[in-house]
This record gives sequence, structure tokens and C-alpha cells, in this order.
Amino acid sequence: MNVRTIGMMALVAAMLGLAACNGGGGSSTPTPTTPCVSPVTVQVLYPKPGATAVPSTLSAIYVATSGAFPSDSSNAWDTVIVGPPSYGTQFTGQFSATTAGALPAGSATPTIANPQYYSTTLSNTLVTGAGFSIYINNLNDAKCYAVGAGANALSSFST
Repeated sequence: MNVRTIGMMALVAAMLGLAACNGGGGSSTPTPTTPCVSPVTVQVLYPKPGATAVPSTLSAIYVATSGAFPSDSSNAWDTVIVGPPSYGTQFTGQFSATTAGALPAGSATPTIANPQYYSTTLSNTLVTGAGFSIYINNLNDAKCYAVGAGANALSSFST
């Protein structure tokens, strides 16, 4: 055998070995298995939990936390807004640090000692006269699910 033939056989063996590791070529994306759990305590401040008649043009959600959200690329946090079937689900923007002075009028008072404040933006208008739930979501963890069986809503409100 020449060097070229031996090299080709080694390449084919390596490719077959890699295919076997990937379950025969199926998807390697993990199936969500656990609820998304924030690394810090999160309290929704606006819209105030249980609020009614929240404007459908709501553009941001404000929260207080017990510490800083991790800032590395594998720990990007946001919220998921779930409404009636006609509305569906909306993922918000990633949390951004803010201050207590930026909270809108009518916000809840944080019960967390020494809170840090964050906001996240909505991109879609809400449905008027409907109920909504807010969940925590890790943008970069495909193993956690933000809503569904076992996932607890952070808060709820209605428009």
C-alpha cells in the first residue's frame, strides 16, 4: 500500500468514528429537560405582579435581583412572555442593568435586600384584554425550558 491509500483509509475510519459518536448522524441538539432556573433571585417590579389594564404597548419589563446576572456568553438571561393562544409566546431582549430611578411609576417595591435592577425590552405589542405570564429564560442553554411542565412563572398581569 502506498502512503496515499493508507491516509485515505485513516480518514474514512475517522469519519466513521465521528458518525458513530453522533448517534448515526441525528441531531446533537439536547432536548430541554429541566426548567430554566436563574442563578440569582428575580422579582418582577414592572408591570407590577397581578396588575390589570397594563397598556398593550408595554415596551419593557423591570426586575430586581439578589445579585448580578452572569455576563459570560453562556449565561445570557431574558424573559419569555406567554399570552393567549392568539398571541403565543414572545422572547424579550437580554437583561440590561438599570437603576431604581429608571423604574416606571406604579412599579412594585423590591423585597430583596440590596437589589440590583435590570430591564428587558419587548418587541411585539401585547393583545388587549388578555392575561400574560412572565418566565425566566437562559438564551444559551438548550437543556432548560422556559415554559411548560415544571416551569414556574415569575409573575403575571393582564392588559
